[in-house]
Amino acid sequence: MSRLLRNLFLVLAILALTVKAEATLLTFDTDTTPGITLGGGMLWNGIGGGHLYNEWWNNDDDILFSSPIHLNDFQMNAMPWELYGGGDIGFIDIAAFDAGNNQLWQSTVDLSNYTDWSNWLTVSVDADNVSRLTFYAPGIAPHYNGFWPSIDNVRINEDGQPTVPEPASLSLLGLGLLGLLRRRRVS
Repeated sequence: MSRLLRNLFLVLAILALTVKAEATLLTFDTDTTPGITLGGGMLWNGIGGGHLYNEWWNNDDDILFSSPIHLNDFQMNAMPWELYGGGDIGFIDIAAFDAGNNQLWQSTVDLSNYTDWSNWLTVSVDADNVSRLTFYAPGIAPHYNGFWPSIDNVRINEDGQPTVPEPASLSLLGLGLLGLLRRRRVS
C-alpha cells in the first residue's frame, strides 16, 4: 500500500508542475514588446534601459494585452516629468479591465516621493483575466494631476490561473501513468 501511495504522490506532483503558471517580466527594453499594444498617449522611451511613458494630459493611456493575463504588479515613478522642472506630482488613478470592459481592479497611487530614476514604486495588482491597464488623465476627482509617470517591469502570469500544460508535460504525465499501470499488472 505504501508503494501505491508513493506512486500516487509522484503522479500528483507531476500534474502540479504541468499547470503551474510561470512569471513573465515585461521590461520594455526595446520599443516593441510581444503581446502588448499601447493605447491613448502611452509611448515607449529608451531612457534607463527602456520604460513606458504616459504622454498626454487629456487622454487616458493604456497597456493592451493581446490575450487575458494574470497581472501581478508593475513599477512606476514620476520621471521623466521631473526633468522638465515642475508639474503637480502626486496621485494617479489606475484601473485594470477584462475583455468585456468590466473593472477588475482599481487603485490610486502617490508618486510624490518617486522622482528619481533609481526610485520606483511597486504597485501590486494580483488580478486574473486582465486585458487592459488604464492610467487616467487628468485623473478621477479629486486627483487632477498635472504630470505623467513612467511604467516599467510589468510582472504577469505568476501564480495566476493555471496555464494550459505543454504537450511535452502532458506526454510525461501520460508515460508516468502508463508506467504505474504496467508496474501494477506485473506485481
